[in-house]
Amino acid sequence: MKKVEKILKNNVFIDERTHKYYLNGIEVEKPSVTKLMDLLPHHVFDTSFAKTSEGKQILEFGIIRGLHLHKIAEDFINNGVEKSCCQTYSHAEMKDWLIWVLNKIAIDFPESEGWEIISELSMIGKEYVGTLDILIINSKLKKYVIGDIKTTKLLAKNKEALQVVLYNELLKERFKEVKFSNFQLQSYFVINCNNINKQIYLIDDETLENALKEKDEIFSILKSLKS
Repeated sequence: MKKVEKILKNNVFIDERTHKYYLNGIEVEKPSVTKLMDLLPHHVFDTSFAKTSEGKQILEFGIIRGLHLHKIAEDFINNGVEKSCCQTYSHAEMKDWLIWVLNKIAIDFPESEGWEIISELSMIGKEYVGTLDILIINSKLKKYVIGDIKTTKLLAKNKEALQVVLYNELLKERFKEVKFSNFQLQSYFVINCNNINKQIYLIDDETLENALKEKDEIFSILKSLKS
């Protein structure tokens, strides 16, 4: 495990079947980032199509495809291992492109210059939990970049921006816990890993500003629910 990764990572286990978080073997009963976003009705994912058998199959295939591609990224970042693809869930066509993107990230943020690339960083905050797909961090420069991998065909930049902003709030909490001070966020990026919207993009200032407002709105709702 890399130096910064070892400092930031807790003994967190996630049950992928139930999406429950456990810290040192004890279940953490806090909402996830996804559940927080559902507090804003316009960000709720419509699964009504899954009421039919065909729709249910499409949803299940999409979930499995997403899990597979995230696992491919995790293994490649952590171990340099390029996993072979299962043809069953039609994700093989994106595997080579995703590996190309991850190689490009490694070139743009070289280890020789102090950068570390961390995959699947699970965090438990005061109010909620979440797992960050990609954290690129440099402890010498005190800079970091947050990345997210999306595998759905739907392009939802406002929702994706809100998600990474919420991850950043968790990360800032974690920084305080391990006494990382004055680290500066350099940028957010999203990897859209599907054939229809295959692209890498940065979160622009206007979208980010809207996401920050929505984050404050969510925190306000959380506060009202406690009172």
